[in-house]
Amino acid sequence: MITKVETLDNIEVYLEQGSLGVYFQREKQLYYLNGIVPELIHDQIYQFRVLDQWVYYQEDEISDKYRVDVQRGITQKLEGNFYMSIYKGKDFDYIYGEEEGEEYLYTVNPETFEIENKLKFEIRSLSRGELAPYQRIYETRNKLFLYDLIKKETLWEFPLEIKTAGDVFLYRDILIVPLDNYNLLGLNAHSGKMLWQLENCFRYYNLDQEKGLLYGYGGEVFEIIDIAQGKKIKEHHFIESTELRISPSQNMNALCGDYLWFTSWIYGQKFGKINLKTYQIEFVYDMKEDGIQGTLDDPKVYQGYIYIRDSEGYLHIYKEE
Repeated sequence: MITKVETLDNIEVYLEQGSLGVYFQREKQLYYLNGIVPELIHDQIYQFRVLDQWVYYQEDEISDKYRVDVQRGITQKLEGNFYMSIYKGKDFDYIYGEEEGEEYLYTVNPETFEIENKLKFEIRSLSRGELAPYQRIYETRNKLFLYDLIKKETLWEFPLEIKTAGDVFLYRDILIVPLDNYNLLGLNAHSGKMLWQLENCFRYYNLDQEKGLLYGYGGEVFEIIDIAQGKKIKEHHFIESTELRISPSQNMNALCGDYLWFTSWIYGQKFGKINLKTYQIEFVYDMKEDGIQGTLDDPKVYQGYIYIRDSEGYLHIYKEE
């Protein structure tokens, strides 16, 4: 049974879910949610990011960086002129910043939150994962490439005749690349060679790290891709979608345990979940009785609570019994 338990207003930024709960930003205030009661973390921030149990924030666009573990009551500060970007690596975290007008990439010990190394930053592209310490995969408009930050050399590059569209990410040593023509590529991250290519795929998937599976859902189509095999092992059409009046966008779902949760707002504001063992839509909850309008963000699910933000800036909290 699903019960509406709370609505919070003026939620300006509702970004990420960590291992300890969910977080939102109201104007310049950062809050933590474990259940329904918001807990103020800091009252003067620029932006925030979440990695595992830590929430990172800065008071200005380029400033000192803080991180907080809300359950252990730990706050740490890293002094410097840092950008908001932060990436989790295999042995350390990567933080970007500047000193005297020069840009640098810093490696930070994830345990002590202290800088271990400082590198001159020369890459102007989007980071897509780390294959080995100091070996990061980057994406530009027309290529993907693996770059060694210590040797300052490109180890391989993969030209992109068709631009990427959606989420490019690294699973172990396989790089998953969705293209604008709805093809999906699997690349060997060590060599940059293509391992497999699939047609008629989604641009957005949810990754099960333990099983090595991709779960995609959009419209009435649900599918599962085995990354190692490079093949679709399940494709299911929900014929009941018309009756239920749901048509989720492919980026409006979230993996939580044995369920894929989704939101749908084209034919009315609704959310529900798919059982990944039976491949059935287990339920759909119609939010119209709660007076909810506008578009919906993708759901966040934590310890039996479902968090859904709408385009009016309201965060709706439900409880699954």
